[in-house]
Amino acid sequence: MAAFRQSGVITTHSLREAFQIGELLASEDYPKGKRAIVISNAGGFAVLSTDYAEKYGIEIIDLSKGLIEELNSFLTPEWSPENPLDIVGDSGADRYARVFDVMIRNQDKWDIAFVVAVPSAILDSKHLAQEVVRFSNHAHKMIVGCLLGGNSMKSGVNILRMASIPNFPELDEAFDAVGKSLSLR
Repeated sequence: MAAFRQSGVITTHSLREAFQIGELLASEDYPKGKRAIVISNAGGFAVLSTDYAEKYGIEIIDLSKGLIEELNSFLTPEWSPENPLDIVGDSGADRYARVFDVMIRNQDKWDIAFVVAVPSAILDSKHLAQEVVRFSNHAHKMIVGCLLGGNSMKSGVNILRMASIPNFPELDEAFDAVGKSLSLR
């Protein structure tokens, strides 16, 4: 293992994991740093993100007061004014897009963005994926999709795939792959 690390080899424990890491690095290259933001419409997955980030050596950054004030100007009062950003379960693609716009303007503060979404009556996965593609095109940072929910998110996952943006069907897998890519920095 030490020889692999010194040679820049990322070890995996399954073929699935090898393909996921390959897809991540082929589409996003190595992250420039370990500072991460998580944008989620599911509070439980936002909390899990913090645990996985710690486990895999990813730094969940603190949001500046100015950034929180900018987000407060349009997010509902129920959002969690910290990172991970739980933008609440009634978030549609338009709310994600507004958060993405703020993060694009503040991209000097972060290196990796995890976009976590679960199905809801309001969220159109296709529209969300189009906004993730726009976010990726303007951010010039590592963008990692976690459109969770299987077939209900399939149209969004297909759009991400066509745009070469990795999507992980399990939150743990996303953080594991990014953490492994950080180990070679």
